[in-house]
Amino acid sequence: MSIFLSDGEVSSSSSSSSSNSKEESRTGLRDTIPKCYHAAYDLEGLVRESSPATDVRAPSPFPATATAPPPSLQRKGGHILLQSLSTPSRFQSSPLTPRQSLSCLRSLAEFHAASLGNAPLLTLASRRLSPAGGSYHLRFRNPEEVRRIEESWEGFRRRFWEGMDDIVKQGRGRDWKRLLEKEGVANLGRRMRDMAEWVSDRLTPGAEEDGAVLVHGDFKAMNVFLPSELQTHSPDVTTTIIEPHDIHAIPPAILIDFSCVGIGHPLSDVAMHIAHALPPHHLQNGGEDRLVEAYLLALERAVRGRRGEKKDSSWTFPREEARRQYRLACVDYARFIMGRFWRTASPETFENKRGSGNTTLINRDVDAAMAFVEKVDGYLEMFEKERERECGKE
Repeated sequence: MSIFLSDGEVSSSSSSSSSNSKEESRTGLRDTIPKCYHAAYDLEGLVRESSPATDVRAPSPFPATATAPPPSLQRKGGHILLQSLSTPSRFQSSPLTPRQSLSCLRSLAEFHAASLGNAPLLTLASRRLSPAGGSYHLRFRNPEEVRRIEESWEGFRRRFWEGMDDIVKQGRGRDWKRLLEKEGVANLGRRMRDMAEWVSDRLTPGAEEDGAVLVHGDFKAMNVFLPSELQTHSPDVTTTIIEPHDIHAIPPAILIDFSCVGIGHPLSDVAMHIAHALPPHHLQNGGEDRLVEAYLLALERAVRGRRGEKKDSSWTFPREEARRQYRLACVDYARFIMGRFWRTASPETFENKRGSGNTTLINRDVDAAMAFVEKVDGYLEMFEKERERECGKE
């Protein structure tokens, strides 16, 4: 029921197996995932070998009315022995500095490069894992989230507009009232509802489409372990300016939690990462563009390395397509946040979650949330016009 990725090779485990992990020959991928020393499990008769492993639509093997473990669980289960990632060699943090983000993005690029252009692997993954990556993918969400997103957004906008004076007075954020009063922002819920399916469709490639990869699907700050040399006591430093090529000199992070892996466009992971983990002051004055460009440079180098090409030649990721993917992914992530979390969010819930590193920054930091809204408003307008042009041609 598992797919092991090792230098682009694919193998699947049996329902009753015990194996030692295969040592990888390529340094890049090996250094970005935890080492697996031993794995064994026996799910015979409990879960079919053909069952998808990460597709949340897969039916549960247990009755919905079950109140206790069924007899079929007796003597069933498994274990896995992984590399320890504890301090002092590794640490976790959120929010991130730009240099810490580069470490994450470098490792993400290595992960994506391992499946880019590998149609047999992606076809197998679409059957054995999930045809779409990410627990927040539209096809996996409760339809009520989109149906009620206009109502959810109006409540969020009203609560934060009414609480903005206190937010500013208490030093918890800037005054964003003018943004919330903007006509396009006031109608953001309706606009998002109308565009949700159109956007999602363009972020859901088939296994044989150009640019499709295995996406992580939940690439938040707390799903990586950073190298200790990047530890800092001041994640809010505003003087740190990174350049895209810096990513090649940054030590890679180790990625964990692959429970949402599936087929997708690579910039989906990048968009979630930046929204989830980077404070808005690090994204201003070109900071966000530099992070995206750094990821693309790392992806290009990783792909060339796997193909045996010179580091400064051959394969490149078209920048215009990359920017379009990134903007679509920002809108798509906003749809999830608005429908799932902002329905009940308020200045009080933001304050209560302020120190929760596992919570996306745009659901606990007022300035991060409003800057994201401002950006998504602009991106959404671009795609609304694009859809209008498409409809005009039909």
